[in-house]
Amino acid sequence: MKKIVYLILGVLTSWHVSYSQDHKMELVPGKMIEEYTPEFTKIKRELPEGYTQEMQDWVRQKNIVSKSTQNRTSASAAKFTLSFETPPPADVRAIFEKAAESWAAILNSDVEVKILCRWRNLASNVLGSAGATANVRNFPGAAKVNTFYPIALAEKMAHKNLNGTDYDIVANFNADYANWYKGLDGVPTINQIDLYSVVLHEFGHGLGFIGQVSVDNSTAYYIYPGIFDQFMVNGAGSSLTDTLSFKNDSPELKAQLTSGNLFLSTSKVLAVNNKERAKLYAPTSYTQGSSIYHVDASKYRPKDPNALMTPSIAKGEITRELGTIVPAAFNDFGWYSSSIVPTADLFTDAEDVTKDYVFSVKVYSDTLVKDNSLKLMLSTDGNIQNATSRSLTLSGTTYSYTLPKDTKLRTIAYYWVAEEASGKKFTTPAQAPVISGTTTSSFYKFTIGQDTVKPVAIYSNPLKYIFSNQTKITLPTLLANDNIGIDTVYMEYSIGSGAVVKTGFTRSMTESFSFNGAFNFAAGQIKAGDIIKYRVVVKDKAKLANYVYFPATGNYEFVVLTSMAAVNNYKTDFESKPSADFYLKGFAINQPANFTSLGLNTEHPYANGSEESYDNSGGSDKFTNYDAILLKPIIVRADTARIFFDEVVLVEPAETTGTSFLSPDGSVNRSFYDYVIVQGSKDGGLTWNNLRDGWDSNDFTEWQNGWTGTNVDRNGNSILKGSATLYQKREIDILGSGKFNPGDKVLLRFRLHSDVGAYGWGWAIDNLNIQGAQAVTPPKLVLAVENGTETNGLLIRPNPSQGLFRVQLPLEQMGQTVELNMIDLQGRVVYQENVRVGGSMLDTEIQAGNWPTGTYLCVVKSAKQQWVKRVFLLK
Repeated sequence: MKKIVYLILGVLTSWHVSYSQDHKMELVPGKMIEEYTPEFTKIKRELPEGYTQEMQDWVRQKNIVSKSTQNRTSASAAKFTLSFETPPPADVRAIFEKAAESWAAILNSDVEVKILCRWRNLASNVLGSAGATANVRNFPGAAKVNTFYPIALAEKMAHKNLNGTDYDIVANFNADYANWYKGLDGVPTINQIDLYSVVLHEFGHGLGFIGQVSVDNSTAYYIYPGIFDQFMVNGAGSSLTDTLSFKNDSPELKAQLTSGNLFLSTSKVLAVNNKERAKLYAPTSYTQGSSIYHVDASKYRPKDPNALMTPSIAKGEITRELGTIVPAAFNDFGWYSSSIVPTADLFTDAEDVTKDYVFSVKVYSDTLVKDNSLKLMLSTDGNIQNATSRSLTLSGTTYSYTLPKDTKLRTIAYYWVAEEASGKKFTTPAQAPVISGTTTSSFYKFTIGQDTVKPVAIYSNPLKYIFSNQTKITLPTLLANDNIGIDTVYMEYSIGSGAVVKTGFTRSMTESFSFNGAFNFAAGQIKAGDIIKYRVVVKDKAKLANYVYFPATGNYEFVVLTSMAAVNNYKTDFESKPSADFYLKGFAINQPANFTSLGLNTEHPYANGSEESYDNSGGSDKFTNYDAILLKPIIVRADTARIFFDEVVLVEPAETTGTSFLSPDGSVNRSFYDYVIVQGSKDGGLTWNNLRDGWDSNDFTEWQNGWTGTNVDRNGNSILKGSATLYQKREIDILGSGKFNPGDKVLLRFRLHSDVGAYGWGWAIDNLNIQGAQAVTPPKLVLAVENGTETNGLLIRPNPSQGLFRVQLPLEQMGQTVELNMIDLQGRVVYQENVRVGGSMLDTEIQAGNWPTGTYLCVVKSAKQQWVKRVFLLK
């Protein structure tokens, strides 16, 4: 019962990107409805405390020439540049251009807004979609800390291009929809949708009428709020991003989104709206895509100047005015603002004490800035409370301060502050030096002098075993960063008592803080039983290098396995403790309390996930796999390719019964939580495939009860202990997944997967039967007359036998499957096999050497006939 955990970074020396989402507009009778699905899975990976993230390689840094000077506004109309995937009809192009002109006329920016317009074939019920291509936060020029801004707005506030040649907004509209009204003058008919109203509306979302709050079942949450979200309030005026009022990821926050009493409140909205807040659409039933990020449709009805951003449009309706509310809100979001922007990259830690350090900025404003209000507040002891104002030099439109060189070790803490004529202060970084109402500091910081700071790195070792036929073993991604840079990442390993080998990790081409490594063994280099030891070393670029080791002391270890001779079947009740047949990690062959026999058991209780990270990059969202590998490969049969066993499964169930095990992309659905599964490998352990979907305690009511009422502790863990009374039977078709074929030699792996949420008693397995005889209800027997050694064609010899019976029977039809049973005189089936007969003669052998001496009945059944013969076993 958990969501994906994201690693959060609040470092203010960097800015971060999340990829945005489209608005999808679908046509329903009489209405055009938008559907909007947040996809937080696309948020760029954040780094843990201690990191300073570099700007991504794909971002082109450009210093934009200022269009303003101190005390002069930069109120130049925004420039919109439209691109087209394929040329649309002239009347459609004119609508796109007109919509862009309308928005450009009310917005100020010295960075062009780049829009890709696509007039294309879409699903028949979809009118179109549009949205910002990315959101960024903590960039120089932002007004609020840890707040996402749509890319076009962020570039306006940063006064530079932040996404290179990428588009800021992408808009798709359905070229196949027959009832568009494509005029700019006149009105649509009662059966037409006004294309210009739709395009104008969608551009509005891309420019900022959108946020980051999402709903997941009973709760609402955000990774970081959007700038829109910072101005959402309830009827009492309480901010929805105030976590003292509404905890993030809580039912209370969701209740506000469905209260019918939600508002957008900014100073300029109040000023233009008769001191009233703008009412948002927040119906009691939350609708993804309509709720929250639209104005209320009942308050702002058709023909109201502020109806543009309502959640739907009817045929024949026109909403072509920008109104007063949206432009006013956009102004307070940052489209009308002041910024202090550094003219060069921010300083990072350095060891060079022989040079001066020059701090320089430009001031941009859409209003008046007080003369001489710009200040650089700086301290050299790292304490921002000791910062003092430094004298600035003005050259053209650039203000600068030179910090003289000094041989002493210094930690520089600083921020910039200026003041508008109205008295409003603006800072870089945002909200410096302390975020109002909190104890959280906001300032830039770096150290000059000998570096003694170790790299910050994350690595999790996943290896506990490999197979001897493996030559390349790719390791999880290692994350590493350092205040002055990473020099090298490498691995040291040894095989058994052999020499230590050193091999390097490779830096990722796309994310400079990621490093990838692998073992590359020669064929035959490793053998069964070898213990491989290794550690990973991270070295920084300091003159006197600083190191980090994984593990911190000693080495990781893993064992080399090899498979045994392949068998046709495998049966065990575990009473003989066949430990040599298995490799066990987190399993044991034992007899737990409340059980009467030995079985294959995980740890009881098993532990929460702690060993590996889901995205292979470290972090707190970890999992652990408990594995039991049968080292005797099974030769898959065409007729009896089945696995039978008894089991107790007390593992954390999915929150909802019926939750799909797999996501649409084929990966395991993270909402499935813990699970057990049986997997097979036909390439000697190199790759594994699921024989069927995983399952959990939702499979049987008796197991499910372990996660209800008094069986659950206050942390959500099941305290119910397993017992033999909870056993249920499991049958798995080896061929059912389509991954295996008759004749394949398949290793089998029993796995319990545990994530970081709740845990329970675990998994117990007994009476394992793989392609062996299965107890069945004895057939009704009709004894034939026995003449010598032949009964209606059924021939068994030798009879009596000391342990081997050869069974032969001519069949009328070729290519049949017959059922062969051996039954003792008490009616118990001691042997059962389905035999595929290639020709017209059944000819097979039965090994009976371990049966008790006595009389048995051999029963052969085809689809239409049955043969029975008495046989004698004498030993």
